[in-house]
Amino acid sequence: MNAFEVLSISQDLAALTYFLGTLFMALPIPLYGVKKWGPKMISDGIYSTILVNLYETILYLVSVIGNQLGTNWPSYMNWLYELLANELSIFTVVRGILTIIGFTPLSVPFSLVLTFLSGFITITGTLIVISQLIYNNVGLLIALGVLMLSLPFRIGRAVGGGLMGFAIVFYVGLPLLPAFLSTFGVNVIQDFSTNINSLQALNSLLSNAIPDYIEGTVIMPTAYLGILTSLSLGVGSAIAGGYSRLPIQVDFV
Repeated sequence: MNAFEVLSISQDLAALTYFLGTLFMALPIPLYGVKKWGPKMISDGIYSTILVNLYETILYLVSVIGNQLGTNWPSYMNWLYELLANELSIFTVVRGILTIIGFTPLSVPFSLVLTFLSGFITITGTLIVISQLIYNNVGLLIALGVLMLSLPFRIGRAVGGGLMGFAIVFYVGLPLLPAFLSTFGVNVIQDFSTNINSLQALNSLLSNAIPDYIEGTVIMPTAYLGILTSLSLGVGSAIAGGYSRLPIQVDFV
């Protein structure tokens, strides 16, 4: 299912929500608990229809904002793959050294280094998967957000706003991770292979590679992803209308 098929369903749901709202308002039943949904669902239906029709405009604005901020997905993906290749290279050499020295007292710290490197490789691989998901499906994620917002009785309102906020913020902000690390002087793309050809590798890894990877693939990215998550929650809340009101006031008679 592509984004436009999802939008087609969203349009139908928006119309359903709107007409359910008119039905509730026209019911000859003096029950406030039922009739109060009438104005809400009418406004929700109109708002969802607006979002459906503004879908391509939203994508365009996201692209423009990304370009203004310096978002470059091909460069970012190359950076991730280079980082992963660097981690795998060090992992291979360390494992080779561990094989040579065998089970000796010196093998214990090397085993610890391998454990750290395995964790770094897993984190980088996970980041690659998430990045590919966002890059290849940003339009679909936004469309799914519109779909959830179109559901009657606001049952998907928070999820829909969250999906749209996540797609928009992470599509724009995720490729800026290398620039964020560079701002704080963190460089995880380094060649340690020249330093790990002997037993002095342990000192080189513990004093250079491991601290850099801890800072550059765990601490700083976690902080950056936390910032993006907070922004996406804010954008999602704005799109969904916060707690009780829509961001665009829709008046009707």
